[in-house]
Amino acid sequence: MRAEALAVAAVTVIVMDIPCREPGRIPTSAPVTMPRALRRASGWSVLMSLVGLVGLLSGCTSAGGPSTAPQRHQSLPSTCSHTITRSDEVPAALEGLMPGDTLCFSGNDFTDTDLMLTRSGTAAAPISLMSDGGTVHEVQIKADHVIMEGFTVAGGGGVLLEGAGITARNNTVHDTTQGGITCHPCTDSTIESNTMRHVATNGIEITGERITVHANTISDTVVSGHGGDADGMRFYGNGHRITDNTITDISAEGYASPPHPDCFQTLDSGKPATFDVVISGNTCRNVDAQCLIATGDQHRNSGAPPGVPSIIFAQNMCANNGAQAVNLRGWPNVQILQNTFAGPNLTRAVLIAEGSTGATVVGNTTTEDRPTVQIDGSSRSGSRVQDNRPD
Repeated sequence: MRAEALAVAAVTVIVMDIPCREPGRIPTSAPVTMPRALRRASGWSVLMSLVGLVGLLSGCTSAGGPSTAPQRHQSLPSTCSHTITRSDEVPAALEGLMPGDTLCFSGNDFTDTDLMLTRSGTAAAPISLMSDGGTVHEVQIKADHVIMEGFTVAGGGGVLLEGAGITARNNTVHDTTQGGITCHPCTDSTIESNTMRHVATNGIEITGERITVHANTISDTVVSGHGGDADGMRFYGNGHRITDNTITDISAEGYASPPHPDCFQTLDSGKPATFDVVISGNTCRNVDAQCLIATGDQHRNSGAPPGVPSIIFAQNMCANNGAQAVNLRGWPNVQILQNTFAGPNLTRAVLIAEGSTGATVVGNTTTEDRPTVQIDGSSRSGSRVQDNRPD
């Protein structure tokens, strides 16, 4: 095969692997090594190949434009109690569910359908809603012990969960009028391995007790038509475990009133006390404000038990675009441990202010010799800051 032909094939692979990006913003993912065949090909042939292959990206849009998220296709389980293929079958099928049933959705006839489930399973016999990847308009589950898996949700209010023992797994949510997945209030529930792309306001929001949020991917959150913010995740309550998620590419540009995009946010204005929350092993990249912001502007999160860590923020990778990666304002008892901070615009990695007492900041690394911690006088009581690089 001639070098030019190899170059076309190599560039095709590279281009097909590049995610949608906002024009003018540099992707922060690891650089792609140019294949040997591409290096050998003549400059003119490579240039012409690139020009022709740019059309492969025509479906990509900048922040604020519609998503081109593909459906997530998967096989239905062999345990389906009943399989439906038409939208007019949905209401009766949902109403007839009993503990232990598995209702399966197959095909593409549900695009304008809202799924509303109020029937509960049990811990030993949950109700399961399974899809082979077909699109539905919106999902509302107000019940206990329900599993939702394999759906594509687009165009409506996203996925709204309320109850105990709910699991949302392997779903794709995009182009919503509200948040991607909202669990409010939930107890002992799991949001795992879902993809949220170009949803409004936030990718995932949780309120309640002991909610696990694991291995989800969130990108390109936008402001809803009613205004507000554009964040990765928001969390309120206690006992949550937020691990191994990836949040990328949330921009503040292109709005008359710009949002304040953060990867993780909590606050206490009209919210329950937040404590015993672990946020670990996550990646935050190319998000225009902070990696973590916690603000106690109303009560300083005073409902949390004294002496209990409110947030443990550990072993995360933050490459956000704001002036700091972590911002604590009136929010006591946070532990910030062994994180890597590499945002391009950092003036300091961790800002602790306005009575954010009892903070522990240990073993973190900040790149390019920028200071790791700035702490004001009102926050020094009970704080421990050591072994950070640089100090």
